Amino acid sequence: MIWVVAALMALSVGVALLWPLGSGGAPRQGRAAKAMAIYEDQLSELDRDAERGLITPEESRAAQVEIKRRMLGVGDTSEATGSTSGRMAIVAAALFVPVAAFGLYTQVGAPSIPAVPFAERKNEVQNANQLNTLIAELVSRLENDPAGGETRGWELLATTYMNQGRPAEAAAAFEEIIDRDDATSATFSQYAEALITADRGIVTPLASRMITRSMELDPSNPAATFYRAIELEQAGQGAQARTLLLDRIAQESQAQPWMPTFLQTANQMGATLGEAAVELPDFAAPRGPTQEDIEAASELSAEDRQAFILNMVDGLEERLQDEPENLDGWLQLARALVVLGQEDRAVKALRSAKPLVVDLPEDDQRRRLVEEGLKRFEGGN
Repeated sequence: MIWVVAALMALSVGVALLWPLGSGGAPRQGRAAKAMAIYEDQLSELDRDAERGLITPEESRAAQVEIKRRMLGVGDTSEATGSTSGRMAIVAAALFVPVAAFGLYTQVGAPSIPAVPFAERKNEVQNANQLNTLIAELVSRLENDPAGGETRGWELLATTYMNQGRPAEAAAAFEEIIDRDDATSATFSQYAEALITADRGIVTPLASRMITRSMELDPSNPAATFYRAIELEQAGQGAQARTLLLDRIAQESQAQPWMPTFLQTANQMGATLGEAAVELPDFAAPRGPTQEDIEAASELSAEDRQAFILNMVDGLEERLQDEPENLDGWLQLARALVVLGQEDRAVKALRSAKPLVVDLPEDDQRRRLVEEGLKRFEGGN
């Protein structure tokens, strides 16, 4: 076991460290001065690496801060050796720590779990540090701008905070620009989203006012409509909220990426009200061959008819490559391929649909279609 070897190595190191203490040891003459000299050499080396472009300025500054922190931590430069009691404490620690650590690790450790490679962790830390550095620089530039900072800069900062899971800070960034003349409907709806997220999904009075302002600037803004529906539901007006979502879908003449979310939310509200689930309009999913299409091709020869239908199916499949989140489109494609006897392609379509049904309710018909279809054709794998 690797951890047994590690424990033995730790004990060996402890013995090596204790040997000089047992023999009286050499005085610690000039240790602090030597340490300071080493740190100064490291600072000089950092400067040279930065000049040669081997490291970025951000990395150089971070390393300099760490080295200077260690320089401040250098203790008294006294050349006196440690007391007898100090030696005994070191002896006890050198012997006890490896043994205690070994015992603890055998009880609660996880030697079978592979460690994350150091290079990967280093890259993650570096990326996080670089992002935080860029955020700090952006904040400094915006706050120190006599003109108040560019609106686009504040929007970028707010979006970054939202992506980092920091909605309260995102809301504070949006607050800097909502009184400006160039604030748009999207500005107010995104501000409302940040406020609602920060308050764990609750539409507060302030968020409500931002939703209203967003809808005043653009009544068709789907984000504002969605959060107004959430507000209505929280106020006990579920039927009105559901109608608002469905009416907004009906206003469109072609499919939009937000429609599945609207429909899912509307059906969840409808389930609470005892309403039957509804489906998206036909335009929301790319059309495959319908019964009318097949009948229209009935006068063709068998080969031409098959080619005609396959051409329509291929067109549907190609369009879905540009709309990978279109669940209804993948289901329609799978049904068409099953009818044509192309089960391998139908399975691929169902696999594309599978990630889209993970968060759907257990009794959702589309989830059952995907799960039952995969179970039928490949045993649920």
